[in-house]
Amino acid sequence: MGPYLYGFCFVFGLAVEPPDWSALRLRIQEDSSISSDTATLCRVEVVNSGQGTWDGRGIVFEARALRDGRVAARVRGRFGGRLGPHESLETAIGFSGKFHRFEVSASSGGRGTGSVKARQRKRSHARGGRKKTARRK
Repeated sequence: MGPYLYGFCFVFGLAVEPPDWSALRLRIQEDSSISSDTATLCRVEVVNSGQGTWDGRGIVFEARALRDGRVAARVRGRFGGRLGPHESLETAIGFSGKFHRFEVSASSGGRGTGSVKARQRKRSHARGGRKKTARRK
């Protein structure tokens, strides 16, 4: 990386490398303040016990709703903002269906990751995309 990118990251306090998961702790809890017969809302929290500062968009997780000891639904998510030393971030997620047991873990990416242009190309190709035509002389 060029010196300008390192300077940008230093000035704004963002880590260049992926988060140090040994310093981060994830927790999930059902949000019982909102009631629904068809959906379950949860709050996912990440706590930074280390000294690093992380971009919340780079902290990606997978939450799982359990029924009878088995995974019944999965949701991937990420946080917003910036996570400084000894701070926490929280986000809300939803599962279709009623659940009471959950687990959450770090995820290496998946849905919602990648560049904007890459996602636009994928969408374009899924809809039939731009078709190449032979050029006429």
